[in-house]
Amino acid sequence: MLRVKILSCAFAGAAMLASGCVHYEQEETLIGDYLSGRLAARENNVDAAAAAFTGAQSEAPGAKQILRDAFFFQLASGRVDKAMSLAEKLAKDEASGDDGLSRVVLAAQAIKAEKYAKARRHLNGGIEKGYLTAPSIIIDAWALAGIEGPDAAYELLDKTTDETFRGFNPLHQGLLAEKAGRDDDARSAHQLSVMTFGGPIGRTAYGAFLERADDITAAREYYELLARDPGPGREIARQGLARIDAGAGNNAFADTSPTKGVAIVFYSLGAAILEQAVTQRNAAERAGFRVGAANYNLPLALTQVALYLDPTLDEALRFAGSIQNLYGNNDAAIKLLSRIPASSPYHELAQIEIANGLVAQGRDDEAIGVLRKAARRGGEAAEARLALASLYASDGRHGDAIKVLDDHIDDLPADPDEDVWRFYLARAASLLEIDDWERAEADLRRAVVIAPEQPAALNYLGYSWAERGINLEEAFELIEKAVALQPNSGAIIDSLGWARYQLGDYDEAVGHLEQAASIEPGDPTITDHLGDVYWRLGRNIEARYQWRRVLELDPADDLETAIKHKLVEGLPDADNDATQ
Repeated sequence: MLRVKILSCAFAGAAMLASGCVHYEQEETLIGDYLSGRLAARENNVDAAAAAFTGAQSEAPGAKQILRDAFFFQLASGRVDKAMSLAEKLAKDEASGDDGLSRVVLAAQAIKAEKYAKARRHLNGGIEKGYLTAPSIIIDAWALAGIEGPDAAYELLDKTTDETFRGFNPLHQGLLAEKAGRDDDARSAHQLSVMTFGGPIGRTAYGAFLERADDITAAREYYELLARDPGPGREIARQGLARIDAGAGNNAFADTSPTKGVAIVFYSLGAAILEQAVTQRNAAERAGFRVGAANYNLPLALTQVALYLDPTLDEALRFAGSIQNLYGNNDAAIKLLSRIPASSPYHELAQIEIANGLVAQGRDDEAIGVLRKAARRGGEAAEARLALASLYASDGRHGDAIKVLDDHIDDLPADPDEDVWRFYLARAASLLEIDDWERAEADLRRAVVIAPEQPAALNYLGYSWAERGINLEEAFELIEKAVALQPNSGAIIDSLGWARYQLGDYDEAVGHLEQAASIEPGDPTITDHLGDVYWRLGRNIEARYQWRRVLELDPADDLETAIKHKLVEGLPDADNDATQ
């Protein structure tokens, strides 16, 4: 195509070639790069978007939107050094439309170079964009710490009354106060941090402070409370209690440097924005809206700046790796996650994420190897064991899944944490796949005893009974309790309707199945169930419409085969269809 254009211009003469045609080719390249960048951005391919927008920016240096896009995606792709020259252009041009991110990033670069006065000049006048107001104030405080010391920085934060940043303040006040030798202020700030936006760093920092303060009683009580957290807090607590028992020290977040402090600012902001985005997305999904592909580019960009400042910040490595995995950028995710050391509280979760990335690439055997290695730590590797069992089950290796879960359940204490219901439920699912109903029922009962308010456990046992026509009164009590606990779960409401369907109560079932389909219109199984109940009610046109919709929803292979058969043959007589 390019060659044809050049030849056609040659016939028009040298003057035309020197002006119009060359300009036309440049426009073609610019438009192509820009459109490529937009497409890559929509597909969450941040590396490709960075390359395309940067190419477009070099061809049209005066285009402000392209400049902003090139800068932003260089950040998101982790090329923070390359983003700096673009940040300088944005910061110098008041009409660039920059939201202040360029100045905040330039301040971070200056702090990394220990040019603290320069950093404060970048922030001079404040950052007006709401989401950057809080971070810019705290970054300014860390720059001041580099100039006048941590005491002055602590006082700066203490005097700030702006409510937009108060939630982020305590963690940094705690770090600065300890650095300044103000232990009472540090304790109060760390306690507040744990209750606000301190996040995993705040939880780790408070425990470490208590250990360094030689307040072993308070440290032990804190870790025992934190151990109830089913997330990474449990591993933080386990390591903390082990250190106390061994009489070892803890230097985590001790004498925090301005560079590390600012890295924490960027990571914490990214995590808070992501949490808000996920909450809003989940609410939209529960309301029945189609939300499209997840887009977490801003949290990713902020976290990449955190890693530019502190490449060893484990929390940020895990965070960025998880987003890259979600985006399907699995190689980038694995590279980030592999940097988390075995000593980190986040190592086990990082190994699970690495396995997820390998599975997404069709490398299941390698993923199993990663999880088996992680699971060798025994009861301390509960999440790795559960992930390994789940992977075995998804590959149809239910015997292997059951063996992994047997080993873990055998290791459980007499009074286990409530969240161990997940292991019983997982083992029950695999036992059902090999038709061992007696053991599966025992596991489902045990899960409900351990976690009587857990909707998934209630639903699974209740539905399993209803499907077999046993313990019907109790079965529906369990399912209805699950619905009451989680009324917006299409899957649980579908179970209630499908259990009624299994018993031939089609008039009762249809309302539940319609409600489930309205909550989760993109679920192929729920849509299939709705089609089936329509057929039983003689609403055959509506049934076939729902079955055709299933084929548009990327169903599993076995469901797709069954749907194609139904579209031709319909359903068999109900007497022959007890488990259809």
